[in-house]
Parts: sequence; C-alpha cells; structure tokens
Amino acid sequence: MKTYTFDDVVNTLNQVASYDWRGFWTERLTNHGPGAPLTGIEASGWKLVYDEKRSDLEMAEEERDGTNAAYSLGLLLNKDGVIRDAIVGMPAAKAGIGPGMMVTAVNERKFSSHALRDALTEGRTSSAPMELLIENTDQFHTYKLDYHDGEKYPHLVRDESKPDVLSEIITPK
Repeated sequence: MKTYTFDDVVNTLNQVASYDWRGFWTERLTNHGPGAPLTGIEASGWKLVYDEKRSDLEMAEEERDGTNAAYSLGLLLNKDGVIRDAIVGMPAAKAGIGPGMMVTAVNERKFSSHALRDALTEGRTSSAPMELLIENTDQFHTYKLDYHDGEKYPHLVRDESKPDVLSEIITPK
C-alpha cells in the first residue's frame, strides 16, 4: 500500500488549480472556533438564524422520537422524558443534567413536550428560573435553570444584500 502525505495532497491540488491549498486546508483542519463553519452559507446569500418556529420536520420528529430542546436548554428527550443527550456548554449540562436521567416535571407540571415548550415560552417574560424535577436512578432532584430565551430552532433565511448563489447550486438541472 502506498500512502500519501499532506504535502502530496497540496502539490496535487496546485497542479489542478494554483491556490494557497496549504493555508486553506491548514485553517480548516486546525481551526476549532465556536459554532459551525458558516462562511460558505453566508457567502452564498443566506444566514443561519434561530427562532421559536418548529419546522414540519421537527414536529414530525417530536411526534416520533421525543422533544428537541437542543438549541435552547441543550436537551434531547424521549417521549417519556428520558434524556437522550445533554449538550456540553448549554444550560442543562452546565446545571449538571445528563443523559440517562429522566425529567418527571417542569415547573411543577408533569413532563410532556407541551409542558416543556410552555415553560420555555413563559420563561421569556419571567425572571424566575425554570425548574426541572429530575429522576436519576432512585433519587429526585430539582434543577433550576436560569434560561429566558424561549424555544430555539435553526433556520436558513435569505440575506438580500448578497446574490443567491445557494439556490443556483441546488436547482435541478
């Protein structure tokens, strides 16, 4: 087996099209900045925004899989409130909530996706922290999350100040 090196890749790409391929790939392979790499999307005339509107896909997934509060609290939950994932750096994980635990109540209401979404909406106009009653093995603990930004779901929206290159790319030929 004959392997190749980074230099081999850079040299081959420069034979195809002259460019600073070393700098291009070094930046992309070593940069671990915050958030997603959105430069391409933004340069193509679109931007990523977060708002409280769930897409049809997100509503169907919730019906099938459970609640997605990944972009607000940082939680993915099964229908019965069992936490599938707690995203590092988000409010729930910062509070000590993790996968395998089960949300049994939200602000003193029995857990449901509706109860959680209602609490997220109410939190926008309240200074009180959201309270999650969590079962972990045979113990219960109330976690208070000081989160007040409501529901968040990602969407691409047009940036009218730039040409719409993305639509050209995805249009069937």
